[in-house]
Amino acid sequence: MKISTTERLLTIMTLAVIGSIAAIIGWTYTEVNVANRQRQQASAIARGLSELRLLTFEYRLYHNERAKVQWYAVSDRVDRLIENAQTSIPTQDQVLARMRERRATVRRFFTELTSAEAGSRADAPLDQSTRLFEAQLLSRMLAEQQDNFADVFRLTDLATDRISDAQQRLLAIVLLGLALIAMIKIGVSWFIHRDVLAPVARLQHAAQQVAAGNWNSTIGIRSHDEIGELSKSFDAMTRSLRESFAKIEHSNHDLAALNEELEAFSYSVSHDLRGPLRSMDGFSLVLIEDYGDKLDEEGKDALQRIRAASQRMGELIDDLLRLSQVTRAELNVTRVDLSAMAREIADAIDREQSGRSVEWAIEPGLSVRADPALMRIAMLNLLQNAWKFTGRTDSPVIRVGALERDAKTVYFVADNGVGFDMAHADRLFGAFQRLHHVGDFPGTGVGLAIVQRIIRRHDGEIWAEAKEGEGATFFFNVKESGDGSHEQNNPAG
Repeated sequence: MKISTTERLLTIMTLAVIGSIAAIIGWTYTEVNVANRQRQQASAIARGLSELRLLTFEYRLYHNERAKVQWYAVSDRVDRLIENAQTSIPTQDQVLARMRERRATVRRFFTELTSAEAGSRADAPLDQSTRLFEAQLLSRMLAEQQDNFADVFRLTDLATDRISDAQQRLLAIVLLGLALIAMIKIGVSWFIHRDVLAPVARLQHAAQQVAAGNWNSTIGIRSHDEIGELSKSFDAMTRSLRESFAKIEHSNHDLAALNEELEAFSYSVSHDLRGPLRSMDGFSLVLIEDYGDKLDEEGKDALQRIRAASQRMGELIDDLLRLSQVTRAELNVTRVDLSAMAREIADAIDREQSGRSVEWAIEPGLSVRADPALMRIAMLNLLQNAWKFTGRTDSPVIRVGALERDAKTVYFVADNGVGFDMAHADRLFGAFQRLHHVGDFPGTGVGLAIVQRIIRRHDGEIWAEAKEGEGATFFFNVKESGDGSHEQNNPAG
């Protein structure tokens, strides 16, 4: 028999025992609750009967109307309690039936008592016969009420007996169930030792032999259960591993050669891109130095801009090349002053784009453990993105800050620009993906993809929240050790 089949049978037996115990517990709980409610109902009836007795004596002594009205009100309440009382056995029905009959008799006696008192009241004392009649009625009422008290106590005893019986039955069932579970546990332990633990020990020994390099090791278990199938699979695995390791070694050689080709390609691309940039920078410098006296200030400024742009392009090429190698190279992680970095980038953007006025709200004291070069590329892309998409805003504001979310420091770059539809947020970080027309906002659509790759390289996350016409906020965090000090802020502020 397979281990899974045996396990299912044992599980079904155990669940059946547990289910039976649970059902008995549920039934006992219901029985106890019903009995407790019956006991509470009996107590309420007893309290009502006690009130009726006191009101009967009060009316007999003072013959006042208040006692009479209260007596009838309490009597009605007691009658309702008796009528609505729950029963579970015929004995309770019989007791309640007797109580209803006595209650009707007591009510009739009290009516006769009040009628006799009303008929003889004419500001004259009661005569001897009337007093005797009232005494007899009162005596009979008290006798009936006492019998009702006895029946109430009988109902209470029946409810208590019911609780006791239910508890005794529950104890017996639980003890029996525990005994069955103990027997099942003993059987399971024996089965596990014989059919699981012993074969697994042999499997462990064979695995150690394979780990030591003995690929010819076999288990030799021929049972028809899962352990036997595992033994056959293990032997087949060792044969397959011998073949796979040979293929892996060959693939490693091919991969090493491919990495060398990729490094050579990256160097070639870098060299081919830097050459034209160096030419632009060099020839611009020649024009400034040799023909500067023939150029007006605007021409000189244009040449300076060409030089600055070519130099920045060279730096960007270096960063992009480093980014392409980030999955293979070790990160140079250190403490980065994110506030100073953001301010430096913001100042550079303002100098390059002097025709616009943007309010930069950069929270001081932000720091993060990250690769400085890669983090600069990420922040540059995020801030340039915010600057670009606030181009049509009357009073553009770009905010850089941090907040605590789920016990993590989350940094953000927020703007009040055009925003975007969150329905397309899944396309936001894809390479060459754009959410706006290139004629409205120029760009290649690579910047956010670069940012996402950098953040992921730091074991972090990046996401965005936005609303069309109200701006966008980009959040990111990185996995870092050490404490970065910052002042919490709200990006919506």
